[in-house]
Amino acid sequence: MSAGLTFLFTDIEGSTQLVEELGSGYSLALRVHRSVLNACFDRCGGKEFGSEGDALFAVFSKRADALTCAIDAQRRIEGYAWPEGARLRVRIGVTTGPARISGGEYVGVPVHEAARVCAAAHGGQILCSTDLEAPADGHPPEGTFRDLGTYHLRGIAGPRRLLQLTVPDLDQDFPPPREALRDGGARVTIWRRENPTRAQTPKQVAAAAEPVIVALDGSVLEGGVEVEVRRASSGADGAFRLIVRCDGRVEEEFDGLTVGGATDAAAIVNAHSRFVRIADT
Repeated sequence: MSAGLTFLFTDIEGSTQLVEELGSGYSLALRVHRSVLNACFDRCGGKEFGSEGDALFAVFSKRADALTCAIDAQRRIEGYAWPEGARLRVRIGVTTGPARISGGEYVGVPVHEAARVCAAAHGGQILCSTDLEAPADGHPPEGTFRDLGTYHLRGIAGPRRLLQLTVPDLDQDFPPPREALRDGGARVTIWRRENPTRAQTPKQVAAAAEPVIVALDGSVLEGGVEVEVRRASSGADGAFRLIVRCDGRVEEEFDGLTVGGATDAAAIVNAHSRFVRIADT
């Protein structure tokens, strides 16, 4: 990452649902959440410089301190005994770069980028971004970076490499980044409708239709191409996603697929995949 300040943005995932679950207790949970995060900022040398709704923004002079803070915050949020058995999940986005102060506010692309990186994350996840011309420097003080690939973030010029900071005692498996377009991919808008048949798991949904996934020419998959069926990040009941890997690297992701209906897996995959298709059965 380029030299400069490090900006850390947080946001609560599913806040509307939490309001419904906790009712009047949500305001207390929100205050506790803010107190926990501010304590993490203070311990790690950060300073809150703004907030909006349930989102907080902090700045650090050292990138390592921001990463340590992000891990500490996720641990404390996850381990807190929230009321009514609720589970509060926080997205965290971290970006480093040059910024200046104007009118008492931080101004610069990294500030906006941190917000977009946070928006791309899922609850419990820590995402970092780096300009492709400025490789990430070194390793985090704890944990490892997982390279998720290069994406275009809304309103940010040029692609960014998204890195997930992972540690053993926190969740590590998340759906594809939200509100971000994989570099070289195409944004596909599809309609969704509820499926009255509720499946137990995405794999059971796929197995019910026995989809046969083959290479573009109809032959058996080879050459390092693999397809994995996993749980969808959103969509109708029983929706699933297909992840296409080439030599172990994720190349394509098709999310919110169903067996038949408006998001039929065969129609979506066969129209857009550069590596596989679902054969007629």
